[in-house]
Amino acid sequence: MPITAQEVKELAHACGFELAGVTAAVPSGDLTRFEAWREAGMAGEMSYMTDRRGDLRGDPRSLLPAAQSIVCVGKLYNTGHPREGGVSRYAWGGDYHDVLRRDLERLLERIVEAHGEPFTSKICVDTAPLLERSYARAAGLGWIGKNTCLINQEQGSWFFLGELLLSIPLAFDAPPPDRCGSCRRCIDACPTEALAPNGEGGWTLDARLCISYLTIEKRGAIASELQAQTGNHLFGCDICQDVCPWNRRAAVTAEDYFGPSAFTADLPQLAALTAEEFRTLFRRSPIWRAKYEGFLRNVAMAMGNSRDASMKESLEKLVQHSNPTISATARTALLLLAASLAPAAVSINPGFEHFYNNEYDQALAYFEHELAVHPDEPGIYNNIAQTVLYREMFRDGALESQLVSGNNPFLRTGKMEIRAEDKQRFAECVDRSIQANQERIAKNPRDVEALRALGVAHGLRANYLFLVEKSWMDSLREATAARHANEKVLEIDPNLVDAHLLLGLNQYVVGSLPFYLKLVGFLNGFHGDKEGGIRQLEMVAANGVRDKFDAKVLLAVIYRRERQPDKAIPLLEELAARFPRNYLFLFEQVQMYSDLGDKQSALRVLTEIEKRRRERAPGFAELPAEKVEFARGNLLFWYRDLDSALADLKQVTKKVDSLDLNTAVLAWLRVGQIHDLQGRHAEAIEAYREAVKTAPRSPAAEEAQGYIKKPYHRDRDK
Repeated sequence: MPITAQEVKELAHACGFELAGVTAAVPSGDLTRFEAWREAGMAGEMSYMTDRRGDLRGDPRSLLPAAQSIVCVGKLYNTGHPREGGVSRYAWGGDYHDVLRRDLERLLERIVEAHGEPFTSKICVDTAPLLERSYARAAGLGWIGKNTCLINQEQGSWFFLGELLLSIPLAFDAPPPDRCGSCRRCIDACPTEALAPNGEGGWTLDARLCISYLTIEKRGAIASELQAQTGNHLFGCDICQDVCPWNRRAAVTAEDYFGPSAFTADLPQLAALTAEEFRTLFRRSPIWRAKYEGFLRNVAMAMGNSRDASMKESLEKLVQHSNPTISATARTALLLLAASLAPAAVSINPGFEHFYNNEYDQALAYFEHELAVHPDEPGIYNNIAQTVLYREMFRDGALESQLVSGNNPFLRTGKMEIRAEDKQRFAECVDRSIQANQERIAKNPRDVEALRALGVAHGLRANYLFLVEKSWMDSLREATAARHANEKVLEIDPNLVDAHLLLGLNQYVVGSLPFYLKLVGFLNGFHGDKEGGIRQLEMVAANGVRDKFDAKVLLAVIYRRERQPDKAIPLLEELAARFPRNYLFLFEQVQMYSDLGDKQSALRVLTEIEKRRRERAPGFAELPAEKVEFARGNLLFWYRDLDSALADLKQVTKKVDSLDLNTAVLAWLRVGQIHDLQGRHAEAIEAYREAVKTAPRSPAAEEAQGYIKKPYHRDRDK
């Protein structure tokens, strides 16, 4: 007599499976959602989801043409022995595939004995191309929760799933109702916000943001903004299951094989593992899937996120590792560790969090909201004015220090265009700030906050007059007013380190000016001191509070101008780790490594930028490919790889209309210079004329005009 579905389920329980059910071997109703998920790129680098193996997942008959029924089983792996160590619960013991296949083979043998008639079959574990959670739900094992895990009402979600495809017709079970309700604990608990709305009222998992994917499936380095969010996870993540209310009373497995192994969770010991030691420890463990490179990368990330100063020595050793992924991850981890241990590692104003990540529209919205709540606070007017100005500088390409050229960049920077409404808003805010602060100082001449805010307002106006109006003398006059305000601050409170920011910058700028400008009357004998200015900025960068990051940005630019890239690089790496959505810090690293003569490191950073752009990482999604191509072409130009540089730069010049003027004009200039170096002056002239046409008033156009008459030669740059 043919076997029944009930008998199959009883046999499954007897073979050690806590859950068992039967569904039809037909295409899954979730196939459309799976295809949309793949097309959205949410599978990341999991090629087995996107290639032919993924194509097979929608129909079990692609695995067994005669299949009529699917027996879905669940095997509990919750051991009831919580342990630390950053390893997902399913990987605490041995390789679960062995146990799952063993018990499925035993079940199949029992079915063969009981059925008594010939049939075909196929055993599937999670390595088989099958939408197993979808079929498990259809078979009544549970519902798919908002965390995208299968949840059983009585036993929770700590289950391995397996399937038997059978050509035997069986009665099918019904799927249970979704019992997540309005609960969103898993969504709110996810550190990387990997759970996203699917557009149909449900939720889906963006694997590219999931810590389990990052620490198990992802190969190579992990973006620093995600690295900082992986916490102590060495392999996998259980957060969305740990917080699930249905797991509060989850059943415990009787399978000893899934119990915790004896491996150490001591991070420095794990960081010291050799490839052979890793093999010995994990060859029969799920952890083996991460591979040696991935596991040590994860160890480095965990140490960087540990807030434990004792991890520094081990990380410094990993920086010297021969594997570039491990080395690069350790380098970023060191910066994250240092930032977490720094006294000033407190959160900054949310508006400035956006500001330093080049998210100026969001920053402006925050500051405008702050102003609506606190209309009498002059410092907020400064914040708005600064954001308006820097937003225009960012759009114009003026924030990229590479584009400031010549012996006196403070004089040769091209005039920046700014929209009329932004000019008006900037002027309104600076005027209101100066007026309000002067009124406060009139009431209390020792009002330090008002004096500081007054200095900032004058400093912003100096920047505006210099960049937008190109009014050198007026700009210097405003900078002098800013200096006087901060000198008064230090007379009142000599220990206020942040007050040295504008003083140091003023010292450096005036010290860099031509002699005739230092003679102007309003400087009153103040001739500036470049080295003294740098020392003051270094003091703010090390010990400042509110102006620490501004000081570090300024120092990175100054170190470059002073041809000290070895000092600029650590600052840029720290800033890139702290503000991971600001791609300019990475582009500046490329130039600094180039200036240092380290071509390979420069190319490594460029590769990271391009990778984040392709993956549409936060802050990089809208980065034009041409910006990366320009940076690479410019780098190769200086390293005399002219053919490769020309190929990149020609791609840039095809889309100059989508770029800021500074990048566009420099691309044409470089193309002309390459043609000259290759002895093709007629073609060079065409490129130089395009440069002049693109931005006629820019220093690069002026330079190009000169090369039209006299061809460019590389020895001019020596």
